[in-house]
Amino acid sequence: MDSNIDDRRFMETESVPRLLARFAVPATIGMLASAVYNIVDRVFVGHTVGADGIAAIALGFPCMLFFFAFAILVGVGGSSRAALQLGAKNYEGARQTVGSAVFLCLIGCAVFITGGKASADFILRMCGASDALLPMSKEYLSVILWGVLFAIIGFAGSCVIQACGSPNYAMGTQLIGALLNVALDAWFVVGLRMEVRGAAIATVISQGVSMLWVAAYFFIPNARIRLLARDVFAPCLEAVTRILAVGTPPFLIHLNFVLIHGLMNASVAKYGGDLAISATGILMSLDSLLFMPAVAIGEGTQPIVGYNYGARRFDRVRQTVKWSVAATTVFYVLSFLTVFFHAEFFVRMFNSSNEALIALTVSFMRIAYVGIPVMGVSVVTGFVLQGLGRARDNLILSFIRFGLLMLVPLVILPRIWGLFGVWAAFPLSDISGTAVSFLYLRRVMAEMEKEAGETQT
Repeated sequence: MDSNIDDRRFMETESVPRLLARFAVPATIGMLASAVYNIVDRVFVGHTVGADGIAAIALGFPCMLFFFAFAILVGVGGSSRAALQLGAKNYEGARQTVGSAVFLCLIGCAVFITGGKASADFILRMCGASDALLPMSKEYLSVILWGVLFAIIGFAGSCVIQACGSPNYAMGTQLIGALLNVALDAWFVVGLRMEVRGAAIATVISQGVSMLWVAAYFFIPNARIRLLARDVFAPCLEAVTRILAVGTPPFLIHLNFVLIHGLMNASVAKYGGDLAISATGILMSLDSLLFMPAVAIGEGTQPIVGYNYGARRFDRVRQTVKWSVAATTVFYVLSFLTVFFHAEFFVRMFNSSNEALIALTVSFMRIAYVGIPVMGVSVVTGFVLQGLGRARDNLILSFIRFGLLMLVPLVILPRIWGLFGVWAAFPLSDISGTAVSFLYLRRVMAEMEKEAGETQT
């Protein structure tokens, strides 16, 4: 376990590139581990079941994104409050906060499992499931629902562990689950020939082990927060209220992703059929490798910006923003080049025999990634706003980027260009969203410069 560091002066003295690496590297590794969850099921299923198996898993993915959004609500809200209480040496309050967060997880999971079981057919139909895909997709989702508790507590608890000053332990949560998922997928899907059901069972078991790893943190002898049963089953109303208040903005932001993904699946199914859903499933899996790791750089930016802004070190805030934008831009340029020159290689990881699926997915990826080289500004701006405590601005920006600049093209363009219109919505949203984010970031930095001038006088 990491040593606990209460002296945070290194945030003002350590060089910005090293500081950014200190925060971003564990988050990036954890993000890559999470990507394995999205990829490995579809790789094994794609080679054993085929394109229909990939499509069946892809249809259930919006539900998994919704569970993840709820985990963010509890995790962000709980970790924020716990961090403040630990800083104030209020260990009793921090313990109550974690217990209340677990209570919210239990309530949410009970609702999700009950509602999911009752409305699985309706949800999957709304996401574009055809008569051919519905039985297989429902089989996958019905198993995944039993692992909702593991997934939500595992993620939310990992957020709190980071707030306790143990990012490496939190990273281990994702690494353990990812590695176990690979081994179990090989056994269940390939060895036992359990197809999509085997992939779902492997995921649930892996999430369960990750949750146990998280739970163990709160019972080890030198844990900063020792969780008690009464904290879970007798939650603190004030803590619950605060968790929901702080966690709601990021929850709404990620709820947009759920709507976008569900609408995209439905549009793809309407204009391209089951094969196009399979192509979308592959793209979304590779997106977790080629897009999401740069988000971890943004996550690393947030605490550095927040601390130095609070310390009135505006020069370090500017440096952090510049280094973060540069790092994410380099990553996305490399991702663009990878897709442009090597898309077929990555697609064949999922299925090497269906040439129609390979050709369709490669075309989809190359169109969708046209705008990604400029996305560094867009990603970093959101985390900078969070670090500066401007949650309202971040919520408005996210609504513009995802609620307007993505959803609107996704509704309009397919009516004009069919399947190509679905794909074209990606670069249009990326480029226009980056332009809006740049204007936001420039305004925020100008306001900070003005504040710096007033502080000096």
